[in-house]
Amino acid sequence: MESKHVIIPKEKMVWSPGVYENTEMCYLWDDPELERRVFLLKMKPGSVIPMHDHPQREIAMLLEGEMILNETEIMREGDFLTAGLGESHVVTTEKGCVLFLYIDYNVEKKKIVDAL
Repeated sequence: MESKHVIIPKEKMVWSPGVYENTEMCYLWDDPELERRVFLLKMKPGSVIPMHDHPQREIAMLLEGEMILNETEIMREGDFLTAGLGESHVVTTEKGCVLFLYIDYNVEKKKIVDAL
């Protein structure tokens, strides 16, 4: 029987420049058809991800460090976050952090498909 699971050893993970300044991303898995993906996000000390919305469900766990959402909500190692459509936030970190992120299907597209 053919194995369908994926294992990526930590030493073989590839980090690339992130979308935002002073960030890096390590892409782990994607499903282009359903627009789902999994990646690690590394935010260097002092980096900022500006206010943004989530047309896709974001599911995240803070693996290392500390980050602040909307200037008042502090996340620490092991904390969980989920955000969806209309649940905007700005993300900052003073010390730096690493997040595990799973991005689910596009909510807006699903609404369109369900309406047909």
